[in-house]
Amino acid sequence: MFSNPLTKACEEGNLDRIKSLIEGSNYKVESLGLPLIYASKKGHLEVVNYLISVGADKEAKSNGENTPLMYASYHGHLEVVEYLISVGANKEAKNNDGSTPLILASQKGHLEVVKYLISVGADKEAKNKNGSTPLILASYHGHLEVVKYLISIGADKEAKDKNGKTALDIARFSVKKYFLGEKTE
Repeated sequence: MFSNPLTKACEEGNLDRIKSLIEGSNYKVESLGLPLIYASKKGHLEVVNYLISVGADKEAKSNGENTPLMYASYHGHLEVVEYLISVGANKEAKNNDGSTPLILASQKGHLEVVKYLISVGADKEAKNKNGSTPLILASYHGHLEVVKYLISIGADKEAKDKNGKTALDIARFSVKKYFLGEKTE
């Protein structure tokens, strides 16, 4: 499955092995992107920190154009997200489908990551290629707490995707109940 021992060690979070592989060989800095992506995806903060410290590109991209920050956001690894932002990772980077880290975190229901990204200025109205906003995707996937939070900070409830659908139109039942209850109060 892994093309090299370094990538495998990064996915496993084996920092000692990673250090021995990097320090005991001639790994080129530009070859550290994929290992950084794996470490970010798995939430291995110490590994991410080490790879950045030896020159790994914090904006490295996977085949789908996902950055380490996108993987950490999608998988809910708040500490990795905070660290990557602290070293200047682009909070508005877009992947192949136009999703940003905030869109990905909202889609997966990672409330603390969503709150953090908003706190550092991520665009709460960002749209992917389908025109879906963080609120629309949180509604569609049934992440009520994320929906409540996004609405509480003023996310546009009337924003429409490319099919003309709002967050309410495509919401899961629990979210729909919330929207409808909110309208009657």
